[in-house]
Amino acid sequence: MRPNRNYDAIGGETKMSTIEIGYQFRCADGDKREAALSVVLDAATLLQQRRTGSPAPEWAALEVHQCKVCPLKPEDHPNCPAALSFVDILNEFGVLLSYTEVDVTVVTRERTVTSKTTVQRALSSLVGLCMATSGCPILARFKPMARFHLPLATREETMFRSVGAYLVAQYFLAQRGHTPDMQLKGLRETYDLIHDVNRGLSDRLRAIPAGDAHLNAIVILDLFAHALPYSIDEGLAEIEHMFASFIETGTAAIPAT
Repeated sequence: MRPNRNYDAIGGETKMSTIEIGYQFRCADGDKREAALSVVLDAATLLQQRRTGSPAPEWAALEVHQCKVCPLKPEDHPNCPAALSFVDILNEFGVLLSYTEVDVTVVTRERTVTSKTTVQRALSSLVGLCMATSGCPILARFKPMARFHLPLATREETMFRSVGAYLVAQYFLAQRGHTPDMQLKGLRETYDLIHDVNRGLSDRLRAIPAGDAHLNAIVILDLFAHALPYSIDEGLAEIEHMFASFIETGTAAIPAT
């Protein structure tokens, strides 16, 4: 699963046309079942390069339980991009049940992560990656997080990364003369939209005869989509203490000695 690597003199990777992230599950407790999937992203656009050759299933059609907030039109996009990102996942992992324990190995360009966890938790990490890079215009704001994918991230890690990525985007907007959103209003609104997307996808996937792990993976993602707006409303109080060195000086600059 490990992609070819090229490194420059200081240890950074040279430019590559694709980014590959591999997930492999091995069922624990003597069960010999295995499942694996490699997610390949275009390095420039961070869009997932799906396997081709088989027609899209009927449940992936855009108009099947289309999300109320979806801006796409069926004449331009006959299939839901986020739904298409589930096709390979269901083919590989659809028979696994949520609470089955698995040894999961995730190989990225930078490192290999291994853990023993449940199918639903491991799948929520994979599903989040695939949805963000699927081409869905609402989920596209999470493509920077997908580029620096952190497998099996905790709620606190995901909060830090999500807010951090959004604030980096505000920096680039300010550099181009726009007014940055330092109150995180846009991030809160984004997560409200994501809740609608998660609900639409859940309605779409319930009709598929497969295990329940893919549905519970969305539930786990949706729990965070519910929680982060409340954290924003509370001023991100649960992580504020981490920035005491900035707050005490009242400036981002290093104090003179």
